[in-house]
Amino acid sequence: MCRLFVVCALAAASPAVVWGQPTYVPRGPIVVTSPDKQLIATLAPVAGTAKVSPWRYRLHRLAGGAKVELLGWSPLGIVRADASLVELSVVSATAQLEGGQVYERLQGKVRSHAPTSTQTAITLATANGTRRVVDVQVGNDSLALRYRFPESDAGLRRVKEELTGFAVPAGSRGWLLQHDPPGKWTPAYENFFAEVAAGAPAPTSQGWSYPALFRLPGAQGPGAQWLLITEAAVDRHYAGTRLAAEAPGGVYRLRFPDPGEGLGLGDVEPHATGAWTLPWRVIITGDLATVFASTVVEDLNPQPTADFRWVRPGRASFGWWIDDDASKKEDVLKAFIDLAAEMGWEYSLIDANWHLAPEGAIDRVVAYAREKKVGLWLWYNSAGPHNDVTEWGPRDRITDRPARRTEFARLKALGIAGVKVDFWHSDKQSVMALYHDMMADAAEAGLLIAFHGATTPRGWSRTWPNLLTVEAVLNAEQYKYNERYAKDAAWHNTILPFTRNVIGSMDYLPAALGDAKYPHQTTNAHELALTVVFESGIVHFPDSAKSYKELPPAALTLLREVPTAWDESRLLDGEPGRLALIARRRGSEWWVGAINGLGDAATVALDLSFLGEGEWTLTMIRDGGAPRQLLSESATVRGVDRFNVPMLARGGFLMRLSKP
Repeated sequence: MCRLFVVCALAAASPAVVWGQPTYVPRGPIVVTSPDKQLIATLAPVAGTAKVSPWRYRLHRLAGGAKVELLGWSPLGIVRADASLVELSVVSATAQLEGGQVYERLQGKVRSHAPTSTQTAITLATANGTRRVVDVQVGNDSLALRYRFPESDAGLRRVKEELTGFAVPAGSRGWLLQHDPPGKWTPAYENFFAEVAAGAPAPTSQGWSYPALFRLPGAQGPGAQWLLITEAAVDRHYAGTRLAAEAPGGVYRLRFPDPGEGLGLGDVEPHATGAWTLPWRVIITGDLATVFASTVVEDLNPQPTADFRWVRPGRASFGWWIDDDASKKEDVLKAFIDLAAEMGWEYSLIDANWHLAPEGAIDRVVAYAREKKVGLWLWYNSAGPHNDVTEWGPRDRITDRPARRTEFARLKALGIAGVKVDFWHSDKQSVMALYHDMMADAAEAGLLIAFHGATTPRGWSRTWPNLLTVEAVLNAEQYKYNERYAKDAAWHNTILPFTRNVIGSMDYLPAALGDAKYPHQTTNAHELALTVVFESGIVHFPDSAKSYKELPPAALTLLREVPTAWDESRLLDGEPGRLALIARRRGSEWWVGAINGLGDAATVALDLSFLGEGEWTLTMIRDGGAPRQLLSESATVRGVDRFNVPMLARGGFLMRLSKP
């Protein structure tokens, strides 16, 4: 086997580097094995020896000398307006290269990335010679597939249907997110996950959103095998997809956006001219700790082409959760800037409708933040003709590119740090292009950016490190709107580390200690633990100065100093709906967060072996005798120590471990 290790300098290499010569003509099924030789992908024509046939793939893992099926035979194929690229014959395949790309991230669950995979490109052709390339990467934790159309002529090509599917084994259990029908506020990926039998139809014709998590039949507990299905590297030349509502025989197929998304504007069918590379279809697999830790969605995206060392992840105060009209009130905005300054948080967000503040108020607030050395973010309606949300603004300032670039340049001159852009409501190609334009223009202006009311991450923050977070999650803002959320938040929170947060930073609003319309039933220790259990490049703390300043001194210190970017992240224990116990390292310190998803008390057996040698100073905030009470403890511990930590119903704990 050829070996190719691509270092940072080659990160943006063209397909010719990774998928280049030599080539050969396969005489049977094409088998691609991961670098550790445990994961095996097989691609073959359906008809076996037929010259022209549909193609399919399957995935196995070696376990104890036996091959365990992870995906059964699953369909491949794509239908363009000018050609049906389904009935195909093999032309050639590239020699399999084992390679990777070493790079570092400014944010995320891990700083240093060193992915490695076995790679090949299979060229197929129709009877009249139209070609389709299937790029394949098999990593130790994943399989990724994508289609390329190599012809470079100028004609417009339109994809009518993508036939890619995922044959999940019978008896699997799924944690799936119902996709929203088009509406004023949707789709926004803000639903509860449903635990269902694999193959069960979605509640509506809209299907299931990414990511889709499955526990495979067989071993339970730590020995269970899992699959997570999603997509990566959706660029401006394609639509965001999801899984269709029906999965006959457990075969989940892709579907395009609903025609009604974005007020019915924009094409459903992706189209482009010239050579065309489509997004990656991604299957992450392994035990639950492997799925949790995977970075493959980011790894499959192109590296940045500019210097982003100016990007600074961080924490932010903001007043909207307490008061919808906070952004119109100069004194309230200044109070939240004071909170950020006193807590040592880097930022404060001025949320929706700041354009309705009294004349001169925002200018004075900007000057005040500059004095306090707190970076400001400003909220914007994404605007454009694709949404009709007119009561939240400003809108129509960043709709078209010339206006957006002018506005972003003005913000940079004022000293604004970033923009939070809301209300996207479509996954059509036209809106995907707007996301990319928005990230590019923000980067050129030197602005950070976050997306709210948005699509799920596809790994864009690798290419655009100024993208610090994306919402696309049912989160703590729902305490203002959704009675069920208060009841089921703890259970929901223990699903997110294994689903939504796997694929990218998640803007959740942790540490809501006070109450909105529907009081939280999670304990205060659970809420504080979310600052470590969840990962986001910018963490928006939603509560008031009063709530935070009334914390016990040890808890207040942890909230002041908890990082938002991590060097390493590990799942210590967990199961969707029951428990998430997560350790993250920043420099020489470890932080541990645990949350109980159950309505009954539970005990966590904590194994500190991840600490390694030496003594450590432990500071822990855990549940007291009642849900809103906190206990703080400190001790000297070592990596050989094991002990139990009790949690109340819907409880949790937060822990910091430092070298003395």
